[in-house]
Amino acid sequence: MSSSSSATIVIEPGSPLYLHPSDGTNSVSVEKLLGFSNHRPWKRSFEITLASKRKLGFVTGVVERDANDKVKEDAKDTCNSMVISWILANVSDGIKKSVMYTNSAKQIWRQLE
Repeated sequence: MSSSSSATIVIEPGSPLYLHPSDGTNSVSVEKLLGFSNHRPWKRSFEITLASKRKLGFVTGVVERDANDKVKEDAKDTCNSMVISWILANVSDGIKKSVMYTNSAKQIWRQLE
């Protein structure tokens, strides 16, 4: 086994690329988005929740891929998928069906707007 394959890469807890062990697909819960009627309060609640987990940048576009750093690129992809799972868990089934094949949390966020 080479030393590079046994090395552990640590992402600091303050980084938007860090996922806490308790950050599962069901760890974000706000009132479900039903449509235009509750979009504004849903969006605000979701933004607060994402900000508390340092993940708001995934929907605003502040957190971008770093093609020069494979580890960070992989961590970004993992976090993006987690944010997508949180969005999908907090929208109505009809809305979920319309966005679930989009691969970017930022793109989903734009579609929901």
